[in-house]
Amino acid sequence: MKKGAAAIYRGFTLLEVCMAVAIGMLMVGLAMPSVTGLFAEQRLRSRMIEFEDVVRNAASQSKLGQQEFRMRWYKEGIAVESADTLMALKEKDIPPLVFTFQKDEVFQLKRVAARLEKPMTEWSFWPNGIREPVEVGYTGPLGVFALRFGALAPDPDEITVRPR
Repeated sequence: MKKGAAAIYRGFTLLEVCMAVAIGMLMVGLAMPSVTGLFAEQRLRSRMIEFEDVVRNAASQSKLGQQEFRMRWYKEGIAVESADTLMALKEKDIPPLVFTFQKDEVFQLKRVAARLEKPMTEWSFWPNGIREPVEVGYTGPLGVFALRFGALAPDPDEITVRPR
């Protein structure tokens, strides 16, 4: 082997390693907001799916039981009630909540086909599989969403989905 002034060293210099680490940190820093937003949207959609499951359950109970069911809004949450359930509950004065509101959550019901100016906050599901068309809005710590439920469509249309 020759020894000389031009010795060849294999490996990276400290400057090259520092540059690679800095570029990696920059890329992680740029990706972080979108990843955080993705998790926020996932939590909001999870709450939306929980609500949609209650709606599907009310529709199937109505169709299978061949009786009208209603989703009724209370201060603490939403109850699914049939005519039989209503009579039993009036005696006890206890709503059977199937969907409980969490802290700082508001679910608003807009009955788009109602004739009254201020209709009751209840949503009807009829035994023939038809439900009253409504819009449901959510505002809470997870964000904001609005869904439009048609009379016959199995799945709602998303009007707005904005996570926080």
